Amino acid sequence: MTTYLWTAKYEDGVPASLEIPHIPLCQILSDAAATYPNKIALNMTLRYLPLGLKIRSTMTYSALAAASDRFAAGLAQLGVKKGDRVSVMLPNLPQGVVAFFGILKAGAIVVNTNPTYTPRELQHQLHDSGAETIILLSGLYERLKQIQDQTAVKRVIITDIPDTLGWPFNKLVAKQVRASGLMKELPTGANIHRYGELVQSTAPIPHVPTTGDDVVLFQYTGGTTGLAKAAMLTNRNLVANVNQVIAWFCKVRPGEEKVLAAIPFFHVYGMTVAMLFALKSGAEMVIMPDPRNIGMVLEIIQNEQITIYPGVPAMYVAINNHPKAKEYNLRSIRACLSGAAALPVEVATQFEELTGGKLVEGFGMTECSPVVCA
Repeated sequence: MTTYLWTAKYEDGVPASLEIPHIPLCQILSDAAATYPNKIALNMTLRYLPLGLKIRSTMTYSALAAASDRFAAGLAQLGVKKGDRVSVMLPNLPQGVVAFFGILKAGAIVVNTNPTYTPRELQHQLHDSGAETIILLSGLYERLKQIQDQTAVKRVIITDIPDTLGWPFNKLVAKQVRASGLMKELPTGANIHRYGELVQSTAPIPHVPTTGDDVVLFQYTGGTTGLAKAAMLTNRNLVANVNQVIAWFCKVRPGEEKVLAAIPFFHVYGMTVAMLFALKSGAEMVIMPDPRNIGMVLEIIQNEQITIYPGVPAMYVAINNHPKAKEYNLRSIRACLSGAAALPVEVATQFEELTGGKLVEGFGMTECSPVVCA
């Protein structure tokens, strides 16, 4: 076997090279559903403030795969075809994961869209990408409406945070979310559709042939100058990178990890290192729509026994500095990957002392899907 100077720096168990499978990105979910059908894939806990209730919503791997199949069928029924661009403008929610894989299964291209974009930023991305379909929260619809006539968008899919909750919790949470402004009265129109309708579609599931070179994601990045531009990432790009990340974390236990998905899926780092990594390794993905609530982060780490926590330096600083951090048992954490900004050594040291886990700094570029080294 060929040896290289840099492999001397690798941890034991990290291979010098990898055989990357020639599969479409959506097969990551199909394979996980076949291996871990009854294991929880998605787990989201919401707090109903008036009563102090914690409402937990879960979805198994088989249910997630089936929901994404139906979403793909619903998209096809609406006229979405191979190569079409579909914008996903959501915070971290189970619906976003379903939509992501449903779009891929329909043969379309995901356009990850930041839900905090201003109308001007949103208009630029939608116009530049050529997206004809968008999925977003009802509370964001007015922002889209301001600029929709300056884009190619002709199909709007509306969802809301309570959509994955059963009765009566969906009604309780709906009141709270509506008060926050994130949920509005539903707009009506021939080209406005509900997420719930698509995931209940009985239309035939599309079987769209794809290759490793097919573009499946437009990931916008600001770069160093000017307006954001789309990095066009293929099946092969993303399948390779998620396999590389798992190989680098050589002590990953397939089917046993719990990954805290707090970094946004609309960012390439969160998409690959939280979402795709979790699904490829058969982990339970614990979803947080609002990672700024550090008290909730600490509570979830303790209660859910999180083992892997990808984040950014600001998150680790906030945990280190939280006045009640030492009151929580965070020792379930085994590994963390920090990215998107420089990680001060003292922050990593303090976090490792607090949790007992290993915090590794990574470097990435959107164009690289994104992880380059760690």
